[in-house]
Amino acid sequence: MKSVIKDVAIVGGGAIGWVTAAALKKKHPDLNITLVESDTIPPIGVGESLVPPFKDLLDWIGLDENEWLKATHGIHKFGNHFVGWNTEKPMTRAADHWNADKKDYHFYTFSYTPRSDVLKKNYLNGINSDDYYYDNNGSFGVDAKLHDYWLYMVNQGQFKTEDADSYTADSYYLAMTNKAARWNSNDQIVDHDYPYAWHMDAERFPKLVRDKIAIPLGVDWINDHVVDILKDPDGYVNKLILEKRGEVTADLFIDCSGFHRLIMKTMDVEWESITQQPTQSAWVAPIKYNDPHNEMKPYTQSYAVKSGWNFIITLYSRMGSGYVFDSESEDPDKAREDFIKYWDGYEFIRDPRLIQWEQGCYKSLWEKNVVGIGMAQGFIDPMEANIIFMAQTSLQLIDAALRKYKQRVIPPITKKSFTKEIHRVRDQIDDFIAFHYGLSKRRDTPFWQKWGEYGLQNNQPTRNWNEYKRSNNYLGRSFFIDTQYADQQMYLDQEIDVSSLDIDPKLLPLAKIDYEYRRKKNQEIAKLAPNVYDWSRQYLHDGATHQEILEQALAER
Repeated sequence: MKSVIKDVAIVGGGAIGWVTAAALKKKHPDLNITLVESDTIPPIGVGESLVPPFKDLLDWIGLDENEWLKATHGIHKFGNHFVGWNTEKPMTRAADHWNADKKDYHFYTFSYTPRSDVLKKNYLNGINSDDYYYDNNGSFGVDAKLHDYWLYMVNQGQFKTEDADSYTADSYYLAMTNKAARWNSNDQIVDHDYPYAWHMDAERFPKLVRDKIAIPLGVDWINDHVVDILKDPDGYVNKLILEKRGEVTADLFIDCSGFHRLIMKTMDVEWESITQQPTQSAWVAPIKYNDPHNEMKPYTQSYAVKSGWNFIITLYSRMGSGYVFDSESEDPDKAREDFIKYWDGYEFIRDPRLIQWEQGCYKSLWEKNVVGIGMAQGFIDPMEANIIFMAQTSLQLIDAALRKYKQRVIPPITKKSFTKEIHRVRDQIDDFIAFHYGLSKRRDTPFWQKWGEYGLQNNQPTRNWNEYKRSNNYLGRSFFIDTQYADQQMYLDQEIDVSSLDIDPKLLPLAKIDYEYRRKKNQEIAKLAPNVYDWSRQYLHDGATHQEILEQALAER
């Protein structure tokens, strides 16, 4: 960085742009922050699926959870439901996935595994945070995983593979019976750190952050279009030329312009393509409920089809859905037709919109005085709610850099460290998403044949298992936690390396009792919990129905 950072210009609004503006202004009130966004660039506007660490960002900017859930028509999310990734049964309608056999689906939860010594604790003593981050011998990182006992007992035939979710996921029965995450407006039902995430309306959230946090803190908002970017002889950006408002100068420019990458694409930085991801296109649309009590599911839905997968993100007012596909395997027009047929009997609020992207990432993400956040850095696949987490990680690193150097003159080594850490997280996400395709044993279409063979050729089953066995795949360091890799290995019928499980035979009886107890208790708790629609209507929307909230939202557009 050439000079002290006093002025920051952010290009692009949306959820990522406005959260970036609010968070930096909150932590660094002396910074002059300007956000430029153009109302000629429409948002994707389908919905947004989030992950539990997003709570840290909400706390950072100071948003009350109930307040922002109400404003964004959000609901709580217990995990991600996968159907059809391990079967060749034809599933061409949403109802086919909703009514699938138990053995054809898997529920990824936010319940992570502690060290196995917790089996020796009386349940009244409780599990503490050390149990999740330290091994039985006190060393950092968990090698002796409680989940090893579950995998061992399944391998020995004591439990059925298709029952895994109900024994290992605290929120399984809550999710599968469409229940809320809280008993009332405050008290959590699943009582551990980060027990749930959220769905939100991606069009409404940035407006809330803008009007409630960013502008009151002093962020300068300019609604205009960037027509030119001026640089000094050394390649540092010094001015944005706007269509109506003249120019914006700054010391640091943050590109939050999504796929447009308005500044990043001018920085003479090499683009690195990603080759192990099969999708690069999606038809997306918002859809009305027919029966919200049954269709408002408190989890993200990821449903495999012939040339990719369909997602469903439920909000209080409506559903958001998309068909993510490989345009080399299926013509986009045919994919649109398939997507519409998938929702036969449902009303589209807006016509499907085609989104396309190039898989990859810039090799340098903080170049000179420009840093990219979110999709401005690159993109892989929308699976597993990864993009806002990537943006959150980037924002935390920028904040750390600004706090580290009193004069806010950021040296090249810090910029390189920023890029290295984001690439590390992105590589992990890239692998995990690729494993969904590569571990699958579906071979019913050219798409699944191609990527299943790719997975075998690139040793993905072994690589996926090794990620489970790593001691440092825990929440806080990794986007995906260790049990998710093990569950994926089991769900997609890949070999479990029993010899590598850390088992004390004397603890096996306790382990069996523990899992049976958890299942029965969670099942009974779910019977008492309120329906997610009823809870949202009572505690968030003052009795207003989903239809009333939707009509109000449409009138505001």
